Amino acid sequence: MMTTPIAHARSERGIALVVVLLLMAVLSGLATGFAMNGQVESSMANNEVYYAGARAAAEAGLNRAVEAIRLNTTADLLRGQDGASDPLIGPTTGVNADNGNIGFLLVGAPNASPYALDANGQYFYTLEVFDDDDPRLYTTALTAAQLDAMLVGAVQPEPVPLSEDGSGQTDTNDQLILRATGFGPSNTVVTLSRVLLSQEFVAVPPPNLNPAILVNGHLNIGGNITVTGSSGSVHANGDLTVDGNSASVSQNATASGDYTANKNFDAGGTTGGGYANINVPDINASDYAHLADYILQSDGSITFGNGLPCLALCPGSWTYGGGTWSITGSSAPTGTFFVEGAVTISGSPKGPGNSNIAMSVIATGSIRITGSPKLKPENGDMFQFITDGDFEMAGNVDIDDPTQVEGQILVREQIHISGNPEFQGRILVGDAADVHGEVTTSAIPGSPTFTYNGTLGALPSPGGAPTYTNNVTGWIEQ
Repeated sequence: MMTTPIAHARSERGIALVVVLLLMAVLSGLATGFAMNGQVESSMANNEVYYAGARAAAEAGLNRAVEAIRLNTTADLLRGQDGASDPLIGPTTGVNADNGNIGFLLVGAPNASPYALDANGQYFYTLEVFDDDDPRLYTTALTAAQLDAMLVGAVQPEPVPLSEDGSGQTDTNDQLILRATGFGPSNTVVTLSRVLLSQEFVAVPPPNLNPAILVNGHLNIGGNITVTGSSGSVHANGDLTVDGNSASVSQNATASGDYTANKNFDAGGTTGGGYANINVPDINASDYAHLADYILQSDGSITFGNGLPCLALCPGSWTYGGGTWSITGSSAPTGTFFVEGAVTISGSPKGPGNSNIAMSVIATGSIRITGSPKLKPENGDMFQFITDGDFEMAGNVDIDDPTQVEGQILVREQIHISGNPEFQGRILVGDAADVHGEVTTSAIPGSPTFTYNGTLGALPSPGGAPTYTNNVTGWIEQ
């Protein structure tokens, strides 16, 4: 009988112990690795949450600033609330201390920088406006060639100097940078920027910012509209819907919201949605009352523009009733009329030899034009109609006089254009809250013809103070 040597049995037991220890070490290492990996994954998840929160803060700040900037027409964004800037001193010294600070334009809470996004102040943002050549925007100084290039294609190039100066205190090319910086836990920082085209007294805006029809909201084109001319574009800051089977636009048809068009729609330029808003200045009839030759009072009387009675010199053809001033028949007076109330013009008034009558109307109520009148602007600023309410045009209205410079129609609320009217110039629609009730959504269901070659500049500033038109474009993320 054979037996296993004792030494050999002990050897096997020793090997088993080593194997168990090795397995324990491996399992311990795996457990440690899993634990560390879990911590890393948790940290990465937290970082993603912090980043998303900081980015949301920056985007919220950017959207808030853009809304305020689009509504602003009186402040120089680069110079701040005091409107002063000195290129010879530092960017944060003296009058330059508030340069680029747009907090005074913001409405509602939060109202102090840094602006908190949540109640706990865990996420917040700051807002700043810079000249596009400000050294604080760049890690290395701009070269002379780069400063020169900033003026190429400028919206409103100045004759002198021929380039940006690299100081950040003076704007030569009307181009600024709006920067929103979002902050979150663990020193998370996200910076978003947009390009601002901020123009003072623009002589002639570029075609993409100067369309024939500009609506600060939704626009439905259901008819067979024809828009022609070198600036024959249509833009809606809301949605643009084109249903007309034979609608034609010679240049662009764009929207800041959604864009929908009939398959037969013909546009000679860019089409689509998601484009930057084009600023529509706030429209108030009273701002243009100083242009009036006559005032049609709310009590049914007529005075000169200075308020004095016109007596035997009062223009005829106007009648009054129920808060509305009306012209009917085949005659109409010349002049610019400021109307306290609504206006209707019908019939077929026209000038000698079938010419267009020089008559402009500025009304605190809505304006409705029907029939076949032939009109043209009477004042030097070429305002044809300005209304605090809605604007309706139908029939065969003719406001298309090839012998005149182009006119403009300013509407605070909404428009409705039907029939076959003709108009030479541009239409700006503020799409303000519907107060007068005649039109609730801007629409063009008819077959009008609009001709616009872009000769009209920025709106004159009421009262003579400087005015600014601010438009937002571009997107930069850091």
